[in-house]
Amino acid sequence: MNLLSKLVLTVFAGLALYGCAGEPIRFYLLTAESGAEAVAPLPAGSVVGLGPIRLPAYLDRPQLVVEVGPHEYQLEEHQRWAERLDDNITRELMQSLAHRLGVAQVLRFPWPQRQNVDYQVSADLLALHQTAAGVSRMAVQWQFKKAEQGWQGRRFECEEQAGGDAESIVAAQSRCLSRFAAEIAHALAQAR
Repeated sequence: MNLLSKLVLTVFAGLALYGCAGEPIRFYLLTAESGAEAVAPLPAGSVVGLGPIRLPAYLDRPQLVVEVGPHEYQLEEHQRWAERLDDNITRELMQSLAHRLGVAQVLRFPWPQRQNVDYQVSADLLALHQTAAGVSRMAVQWQFKKAEQGWQGRRFECEEQAGGDAESIVAAQSRCLSRFAAEIAHALAQAR
């Protein structure tokens, strides 16, 4: 390889590295309104068990996911979750449910075997992404039970209009998560 070829190769490699390093990676967390109005509180001393919260494989990754076509998704390499998405969702639901239900204990799955829980909630997240039409979509198949009673299954779906930037997408998804927390709280309050 002659000197000119080496120089051209070095310049292109430098430009490629500069292009990759030019855009900073941004990190995001979902929130669920904890300050929302409380529903009828559960009986004093009630313990709520939350989990497991399961994610589909396409969401079990650090990047935000955006739909670009009916069967095509894109990973936003420079827009990432600040922590595992299932941990973020679980923590936010724990805080929101504690406030909404007026309980001191919302335990994360798995809790100690000797720990009795009065209510248990588990969820399978089916979808959480921005659609090609600019709508943030959340779909959850979830179940709850009171003490030793049988499970009751529910489905939650939410669509929120969002802008094209990651901040707007995460804000819309957070609104959906808040609505999901409210739905869980109302179901548990009615089951008492």
